[in-house]
Amino acid sequence: MTVAPPPLGDWLRDDPDIEITRSRPERRTVVVRRVDLWSALKVSLGLYFSLFLVALAALVLLWFAARSTGFLDNIERLVEDFGFADEETFHFQGAEILKMTAVIGPILVVLGSLATVAGVALFNVLSRLFGGVELTVAEGEAPPAPKR
Repeated sequence: MTVAPPPLGDWLRDDPDIEITRSRPERRTVVVRRVDLWSALKVSLGLYFSLFLVALAALVLLWFAARSTGFLDNIERLVEDFGFADEETFHFQGAEILKMTAVIGPILVVLGSLATVAGVALFNVLSRLFGGVELTVAEGEAPPAPKR
């Protein structure tokens, strides 16, 4: 019985004549003393804007689900029952709520990014005083030796 060659050939197989030596991964200690403010601003703007888009899409889907199940009608009726509005006069305006969210959301994105940059600037000042943050970095764990 003959064994068929692998479909991609033998180029993926290890050469049995080569002795592979495994060593422990090299570890280094790195001290982070400064973070670039421009980089922090770019990353935080991207992160907060992505979170805003995800939250906006989730809120729109939740709004449609709440409206179709009658949950919003129950809330509107509850507000009227508590006396905050006359009978059949209180209604949530979905388009207005979406417009306000679309206006306020990007403002919060910018404010959050500016707060992040302020935090990074504070980190830079404090790392000058206290020496930064020490990290230990490893090249990677050595895989187990193959069994022969």
